[in-house]
Amino acid sequence: MRQVLSRHWAWALLACPLAVSAAEAAATLTLLEGAATLVRGVTRYALAEGVRLQAGDILEVGDKALAEIEFTDGAALTLGPKTRALARSLARSKAAQGDFYVPQGVMKVARVAPAARLRFVSPLFAIQPEQGSAVLLVGGAEESVFVEGGSLRLGATRARGAAAAPLQLGTGQFFTGANLQRGSVGSRLSPAFVAALPKLFLDPLPSRLARFKDRAAQPRALDTVSYAEVETWLKAPPEFRGPMLARFRSRIDDEQFRAALVANLRFHPEWDPVLFPEKYEPKVPDAPPRPPEKRP
Repeated sequence: MRQVLSRHWAWALLACPLAVSAAEAAATLTLLEGAATLVRGVTRYALAEGVRLQAGDILEVGDKALAEIEFTDGAALTLGPKTRALARSLARSKAAQGDFYVPQGVMKVARVAPAARLRFVSPLFAIQPEQGSAVLLVGGAEESVFVEGGSLRLGATRARGAAAAPLQLGTGQFFTGANLQRGSVGSRLSPAFVAALPKLFLDPLPSRLARFKDRAAQPRALDTVSYAEVETWLKAPPEFRGPMLARFRSRIDDEQFRAALVANLRFHPEWDPVLFPEKYEPKVPDAPPRPPEKRP
């Protein structure tokens, strides 16, 4: 398979010039093949090359599509078919990190410099590339990570009993498993992992950020989101679904959205006070009984 995804990728990518400008947006969609959508606020949009991303944006890549995001520090994130990602934070500094929740999909993160702070949280793992390039396959009963070059830190997002120590993976290492304790680390990629990779993941993609430096595109509005279109995010782990309450609160006026919230309340109980505020109103104490009147 092109010499195990060609370990030369990472070093070729790291040699690319970095586009750094404080005036630019933190992240820009620079490549789109096929259809992908963006949920911003309560509106769903059709994505286009040149769209500047914002914290809170939800990205959903079509079944046969591919999208690449480039950051101003030079890092690049490519999302493969059927990938869904929430950009909780796009801040890129020593005090903050680009933080993504990815419930499903296949991704390639490349050109990660040693000072970069990126984190991807999946249903099973917290994945933090430290340098170089890596490919991630997440969302199934087992998840896989391949470090093409550089290093990556892999931690558990949920564990029974004592939390397992994070794994440190280096160039050429491949991890697959449902948890850190029973996962396997080796150099041979699994057939399922190889089959899931888009062809464009096999070669380094050149940076296209410079062509969008002075021309930002606007996404095309499609519709207001339904419950089904944001259900994954309303049922996300608490740290990611928390902000969804304020974000989608205005949608409770929609009869169908409200009914779906009520039907699925056990998955997002924080909505209960919003849906049924009367349950949380302070109770007025009963008036004490009046003493019997004395007859003259």
